[in-house]
Amino acid sequence: MGIELVSACVFCAGMLLGVDLPPRPGLGAELGFSYSTLARRYEIGTTIDTSDITPKFVLVGMGDARFAAGGLGAGTPEFEWRARAAFGTSHDEQARRAQPDLGLERVLANGTGRAENFALLVRIPVTRADSVEVAGEGRNNRSTDVVNIGGENQEFSEARNLSSQRIDIAAGWRHRWPGLEAAAAFRWTKPSGYNATAQSFQDASGQMFGAQAEARWRPGPWTFVLSGEYASGSLDVHRESFPDFEDRDSELSATLAAARLSAGYSWTRSDLWLSATYDREKLPFVSLAVLGTETVAFDEGFDPASDNEELFFDLAFRYAFSPAIRARVGARLAWGDETVTLTDSAGILPTQTLDVLRRGIFGGSLSDPLGSPEFTFYIGADFAIGAPKP
Repeated sequence: MGIELVSACVFCAGMLLGVDLPPRPGLGAELGFSYSTLARRYEIGTTIDTSDITPKFVLVGMGDARFAAGGLGAGTPEFEWRARAAFGTSHDEQARRAQPDLGLERVLANGTGRAENFALLVRIPVTRADSVEVAGEGRNNRSTDVVNIGGENQEFSEARNLSSQRIDIAAGWRHRWPGLEAAAAFRWTKPSGYNATAQSFQDASGQMFGAQAEARWRPGPWTFVLSGEYASGSLDVHRESFPDFEDRDSELSATLAAARLSAGYSWTRSDLWLSATYDREKLPFVSLAVLGTETVAFDEGFDPASDNEELFFDLAFRYAFSPAIRARVGARLAWGDETVTLTDSAGILPTQTLDVLRRGIFGGSLSDPLGSPEFTFYIGADFAIGAPKP
């Protein structure tokens, strides 16, 4: 329920039942704005193929919370309901320079789209130290691009429709001790990816099942959290491509996994929170920030498989101007490495492997692997409704 709701990465981890900064006691509302990037970069010869997507979100939310008495727990309410929605526009852009000696044409693409994210959490106490928890989250991004393959400036080769979606539902149990708590939950996940041009079509969707767990410890003003999630399953994948557009249907495996370590410190009126997350996504499609090299390969009948490993670092700071108003700022930096395997659907041409860097819009390279990170920035505030509670 943290910054992943306003992240450009649709398929990245979403720790549904966990919290970073403890929510406000009592009834409250929140409002926020974010700017986020997801970027992919591939080097071939002296040519660099880059693609990025930059959604801008407005987030609104409302909720109510009550904390356990007697010092039980480590920051998670015993009772809570919370609903959030984040809506935004997005812009995506891709560019690959021509390299005639390798037979590479210039490929340019850009477009606009929309992002719509939702999250809902319900936590109900069943004993003095235990709560049942149910949460759901949906993240999706849809865009329409114009693509220029090998043409002059402003020429139009084809249009492209892209759609990426991840839906999660988790149900679990949380137990609290003085200054300590632990939770475990069952998880259902449905990822979907869609990529269609004039010469190729890919549509993948399916169900995945898994689990998540979290442990929280609060010694004095510190809070430490260790959490993780894992889901796997099979996706139904439908593909077609020029010239015959014959149906290619298959059932392919997919996994989503993540582990997060967090630490926070609280003062009288302010809180500081730092998290590090390892995230891995193995999916039989590419539908975010598609490269020009991939666009050409898909139109030629190649089928993709993506294996992405990424590190996220989140920093959040919250300050209480009054018992009724608190402001919050947060940032996420991410670096990743992705392997895209392209297999010829006709079984004639050799398999291609793309070593893709997940970097910010200012890049990085194989010789300079760090580069600039993918970036998310968030600013917002929460407000008490009615008489604020201590």
